[in-house]
Amino acid sequence: MRYPLVPLVNELTFPLLFFWFCLPFVMLLIIAIIWLQLLLNEGKFLGFYWGAGKEFFYAEADRKF
Repeated sequence: MRYPLVPLVNELTFPLLFFWFCLPFVMLLIIAIIWLQLLLNEGKFLGFYWGAGKEFFYAEADRKF
């Protein structure tokens, strides 16, 4: 097998390859963090999303089911 004349990874191409290799994982991590924050804060914003006032939200939150 013949080797390429110019190696794919050298001191010039390594940062670029590293960036493009890590970018999808970083994007997935950011999306997962945002998604988990939305899931954890879902109960806090129900009153806001449904157009109810703060009094309604706190009354519903204090009720024991």
